[in-house]
Amino acid sequence: MRITAVLKSSLMFALALPLFSCGEPSREDYRDEAADTFCDRSDECGDIGEGRDYATYSDCVIDQKDRFNDIWPADDCGNGRINESQFDRCLSRLEIAACDGNWLDQLSALDECRKGNVCTN
Repeated sequence: MRITAVLKSSLMFALALPLFSCGEPSREDYRDEAADTFCDRSDECGDIGEGRDYATYSDCVIDQKDRFNDIWPADDCGNGRINESQFDRCLSRLEIAACDGNWLDQLSALDECRKGNVCTN
């Protein structure tokens, strides 16, 4: 019983630690989360592998990070200028677009994730 309580306490501390130690996420943190979200979902849907858009998960992440570096440039989106609620909307659209080859969903994700929506002045 005591071991379980200690483990629960340790787990709660470990989960809470990132919330207090890093402060506000950087543009790179958002970029990485967007790339991981897209690639995780693509992988879940079987869109990563030999003969697919991406041969490996790593190929997907590298390509998506490059993409988000281009659409969220540091000059326009760095220094805390990512709107978190708009970013969350972008992630939601990415999850849909990653599994659906529908060009309307792809277009919707591009629009939702564009600099003008995600980055603030």
